[in-house]
Amino acid sequence: MNDKFNSLHSHSGIERELKFPKHLVLVDEKYKSLFLQDTITPFKHNGRVYYKVPVLSFVRKGGVFKNFSE
Repeated sequence: MNDKFNSLHSHSGIERELKFPKHLVLVDEKYKSLFLQDTITPFKHNGRVYYKVPVLSFVRKGGVFKNFSE
């Protein structure tokens, strides 16, 4: 999680490193309530919990694509 960026954002660095499918993004756990629970999946990386979210839902919520790798 990047504490310096306080709006809905993805972690494109992790997604690229782990070769995520292009239809999913990773968001911080604190944003999970923005999405329908049956459309998201928890994902743990380096001891942190993120959520896999469909790109379309992410964009509709005003998400910003960032190159964060943590």
